[in-house]
Amino acid sequence: MGRYDHRAHAGNAGDVWKHFLLLEAADWLLKDSARLIYLESHCGRPHYLLKAPGEWEGGIGRIWHLLPSLKAFAYFRILSELNPSSAFGPSGLLYPGSARQISELARSRGADLQAEIWDINPDVAASWQDFLSEESSLSSRLRTGICFHQADGFSGLLSHLSRPSSYHSPGLLFIDPPYVDVQDAILAERLLQKAREGGWIVLWWYMTDMMTAPADLDTLELEFAPAGLDGGRWKGAGVAVAGPEGDQLSHLLHSLGRSMAELARILKLDRI
Repeated sequence: MGRYDHRAHAGNAGDVWKHFLLLEAADWLLKDSARLIYLESHCGRPHYLLKAPGEWEGGIGRIWHLLPSLKAFAYFRILSELNPSSAFGPSGLLYPGSARQISELARSRGADLQAEIWDINPDVAASWQDFLSEESSLSSRLRTGICFHQADGFSGLLSHLSRPSSYHSPGLLFIDPPYVDVQDAILAERLLQKAREGGWIVLWWYMTDMMTAPADLDTLELEFAPAGLDGGRWKGAGVAVAGPEGDQLSHLLHSLGRSMAELARILKLDRI
């Protein structure tokens, strides 16, 4: 698999959409449970430092000034809490990766988190080693609940998906490979099918210009320009959602739809 470095893309328009929906889904699952099992096959670094110039200026930089009115959403609340002295967005913002966002959410809710995350990049592995070593020196109350694996996530997490998800211990799988290899989409679909068998909730991120998620999934898409975001050469992004058929999936989709509508309303009002 080729090497991918997310540092140039952190906080861009695609990140805003996928992290917004990921955190809304995790927050919804934690409303009825004090425990969350989280898996991610390509996690990237625990956080990034956003400095100008960068793709983030067309993404989170475009709406950073709105954070005071967006704190009802878990994603924006976490960004605000991690940048208490950076109101209204000077460069040098701390932007957490997806796994750290999940950790911060679980911590804020007082929930037990079991996160198993993978990345094959040795630089990413070193960044997680530093971060987790620093966290382990804190009191147990503040520990992350994250276990990082420097290995191929496509094969590494398959055994973890054999553990069934349950109402009291829901499982959430986030599929966000870099697509630097032609096999990535095929291997990701294998993860999806395994997760479905175990009753897991699955979120699969993709760019709308290059659809990679299976067509039979429910999808939540955003066109960047109408939302006031700049995706560069990309017109929009989407997150496909899967899970066991039944009330849990339908209620989650309903909740995500309401969150999307409220976010769209706030972004539209800001442009008037």
